[in-house]
Amino acid sequence: MSEQIIKYLADRGVEHIFGLCGHTNIALLAALSKSNEIKFINVRHEQIAAHAADGYARVTRKASVVLSTLGPGIANLVTGVASAALDSIPMVVIAGDVQSYYFGKHPHQEVNLHSDGSQCEIFRPFVKRVWRVDCAELFPEILEKAFLMAESGRPGPVLIDVPMNMFSTEVDEALFKRLSYNAKTMEKPSIDEDLAEKILKEIAGAKKPLIHVGGGVKLSGATREFEDFVNHMGIPVSCTLMGKATLPDTNPLMTGMTGFWGTKFINDTCRDADCILALGTSFKECDSSSWDPDYTFSGPPTKLIHIDIDPAEIGRNYPVEIGVVADLKKALTVLNRVARRLFPTRARTKPWSRKLHRRRRRSRTATGCLRNPMSFR
Repeated sequence: MSEQIIKYLADRGVEHIFGLCGHTNIALLAALSKSNEIKFINVRHEQIAAHAADGYARVTRKASVVLSTLGPGIANLVTGVASAALDSIPMVVIAGDVQSYYFGKHPHQEVNLHSDGSQCEIFRPFVKRVWRVDCAELFPEILEKAFLMAESGRPGPVLIDVPMNMFSTEVDEALFKRLSYNAKTMEKPSIDEDLAEKILKEIAGAKKPLIHVGGGVKLSGATREFEDFVNHMGIPVSCTLMGKATLPDTNPLMTGMTGFWGTKFINDTCRDADCILALGTSFKECDSSSWDPDYTFSGPPTKLIHIDIDPAEIGRNYPVEIGVVADLKKALTVLNRVARRLFPTRARTKPWSRKLHRRRRRSRTATGCLRNPMSFR
């Protein structure tokens, strides 16, 4: 089966696999050595493999692949894979395990303190899905599902735990061939023009509007669409730590980072806003000053419009007036199109925006920088 796995990965466009050699994945590595399409990036420690795969996925915007052996091998991956999970980075981890017929006999490096052959449980708290291949015939289907789950919705890592003997088991080639008929990517949700018009009228009609941007805009590859939207609407912007650089700091509409690492000026700006359009953020503790309404965000009375790919994040920490599940690149494309129809010319700078710009310049002059990392206000 190992040759079929490598062919599947190559046909899917995988060009690099990051990992370390071990006795449980040696059959897959032997098949990989014959491939001209995929290069194995061999490292000295599994944590390096996970971090390298994380960076690779950020650049390519596709799920990266990590290969590990059992026991200490998969345990060494935890920090890197958990980091990718927290940042919503797509990754498919394939980990070799002890032979299925040795479960419970405590072979070399088996993780079995609570149950036999249970090393995959290490990853369950932070990855999107865990599969253990108990039947070789199910491996093709699991592999296909793993990539789709890693890349769809809110991206993140998944784990396929493979007993050593499964890599060498023969399976019907038709099980892999049928996968070629499946779509390799899933269409992500967008918004319709009626909803876009509702959002735009709400934010444009506010006296003190604000756009709060998180890392979701960058993950969706929508920084250009976001900058076009901000410049056309003329609405001030605040950002989370992960949303940093979504809009250049040199843009006069960018106020800066919020929360613990924000200045009093930035946090007061967020608290005083009467309507906030939040894009690709989950309002985490550090960005929201521990959700204390006396500091960064106070909703209500602030009206919140929240767009995110993950429905679980909408309304989690602040009540929303309009909640939207959508891919940010697609949503911003529609918002830009409707904004130009509703407001053909670039929006004039509102008194609120001019006031913020003056306060920002005074703040910069007084502190010598745009932010004070020690400020909790």
